[in-house]
Amino acid sequence: MALITVDENKCARDGICVEVCPAAVLALDSEGLPTVKRGGEDYCIKCGHCVAVCPYGALDNVNSPLSAQFPIPSGFPVAPETAAVFLRSRRSVRRYTEEPIPRDLMLKLLDIARFAPSGHNTQGLSYLIVEGREPLDLVRGVVLDWMGEVVRTRPEIATLYNFPAVIHAHAKGRDQLLRGAPHLIVAHAPKSLGAAQVSTFLALEYVELYAPALGVGTCWAGYVQRCAVESPALGRTLGISADHAITGILMAGYPQYTYHRLPDRNPLDAAWLGG
Repeated sequence: MALITVDENKCARDGICVEVCPAAVLALDSEGLPTVKRGGEDYCIKCGHCVAVCPYGALDNVNSPLSAQFPIPSGFPVAPETAAVFLRSRRSVRRYTEEPIPRDLMLKLLDIARFAPSGHNTQGLSYLIVEGREPLDLVRGVVLDWMGEVVRTRPEIATLYNFPAVIHAHAKGRDQLLRGAPHLIVAHAPKSLGAAQVSTFLALEYVELYAPALGVGTCWAGYVQRCAVESPALGRTLGISADHAITGILMAGYPQYTYHRLPDRNPLDAAWLGG
């Protein structure tokens, strides 16, 4: 089957699809119609730009079918002021209620991650949702054991990252690791996937930005993530395949408190070169 098909009656022969193709696999033929360069099928990254950019719906691509792409609703993009308030209002949540997020809502939250950009459109991320007292306690135990080992063998690193205080807080019944979150979202990917780390950052930021619209709070689980990088014990405890690496971890749950102010930050530091 050909990579692309073109409806000649709809095609305006404007070459826009050729111009936006990031892999440069398209060209215009003698009649001004888009066609695939020799051998180009092997280099298509399945991004669907060629399909999405055509205002007439004239082009289809077997790797990103027209039937699976939907028109952008009217009213988009949103007003700049609205977008700015939305982005500024998101906060990292470190206090959660005990109420678990229903699984259908969690899947709705995670589904948005599929649409995040990824390196060369490789995608390839998987997610494990950890929930329930026993599984979360197992995670805490692995992380605390790792922290204790760091305190013994690399005290300067342990002090830098405040490990002794975290261990002490846990002994006193204060959860400084998971902050009482009822869920952990663990992203993982094949170790052979070179773009996995950047793709994870982009995907989980989509999750974080979407979460408030669903009434959900999130925060990066930094200590758990650092443990995952340094200790294979966490991946084994979670049952993640040995050929996969944990690439990002979010805490998630319903926020215990509501924020009423937009935050301020340091002034913008920007410079110009050229022009």
